[in-house]
Amino acid sequence: MNNIVLKRNNSHPLVSVIIPLHWGLKKENYKRFLDDFNAFLVLDYDNYEIVLVTDRKIKLPFKSRKIKYITTNKTTFSPTEKRDFALKHVKGEVCAFIDDDAYPDKNWIKNAVKNFRDNKIVAVGGPGVTPPKDTFWEKIGGYIIESYFGSGKVQYRFYNKPKRKLFVDDYPAYNLFIRTDILKKVGGYGSTFYGGEDTYLCLKLIKKGLILYDSEAVVFHHRRSFPLDHLKQIASVGIHRGYFFKKYPETSRNLFYLLPTFLTLGILIAVLLAITVSRIFINIFLALFMLAIIAGTLSVKSHNAFWISSIISGFGIIVNHITYGIFFIKGLLITKLIN
Repeated sequence: MNNIVLKRNNSHPLVSVIIPLHWGLKKENYKRFLDDFNAFLVLDYDNYEIVLVTDRKIKLPFKSRKIKYITTNKTTFSPTEKRDFALKHVKGEVCAFIDDDAYPDKNWIKNAVKNFRDNKIVAVGGPGVTPPKDTFWEKIGGYIIESYFGSGKVQYRFYNKPKRKLFVDDYPAYNLFIRTDILKKVGGYGSTFYGGEDTYLCLKLIKKGLILYDSEAVVFHHRRSFPLDHLKQIASVGIHRGYFFKKYPETSRNLFYLLPTFLTLGILIAVLLAITVSRIFINIFLALFMLAIIAGTLSVKSHNAFWISSIISGFGIIVNHITYGIFFIKGLLITKLIN
């Protein structure tokens, strides 16, 4: 790791909150986005600006000197490219990235920036938890990824209990603070990936310093409705992780990312054995399948979910892993990832 010499001991830096607009501007999400945006205007931190990036000019009913509107005048800019476009216009010493289907806890910035007192830290990430007002089926999607059996060792990305800090080598862009000068030095996100762009960025950041996860830097991240929208998102994650497993082994070639694929292949092999060898394999398969459902259900129930939600989510965890596993293989096989 390079030695870092940074001039700021400032405990109250100017923070540029960058929000690439797309998902929130869709007709079905627009009212929710307007309601959520109020949270950005009442943060318990007075030294920040909000940079809203769109492909075309829009009129939003927000009036604040903190808000800066930037238009790319393009029609194909991904959220990643919008973030890099905004980087030319920010004034902050720290850039705070958040998605347009998320909103911050009032202490979000305050809790994150205090970590930058350590000059070795170049980026800080925090959890994206399920908003209390999400619908039943959106919460099911949340329960799946918040549970240990749903997300394993990266469960902390979606669930902020217990309070903890840890160093990581990869973190999602829906809640990520980065020193602006470091971000510019590494060329910003520097990709057109839509899903996985954060992995590509973090590969560059860990060469400059440390990335810290702080469970108290909380945002509320709306979930995709289970099953269709949720599984579509998981499929995209699977493709990107499979491609990155092959392309960027430094942080992505990890046995952890292969586990859903092993599960998927195991189910396929069990079915084939039952058909071609002996029906006893069906009984073994069903027994293991039910144990997995029970484990997933209890994992969700441990977060104080209702039993009906826990049971549905227990089944959902299996479907989630199968979807990821199939599309992970697709990601491994493609030669170039085009978004």
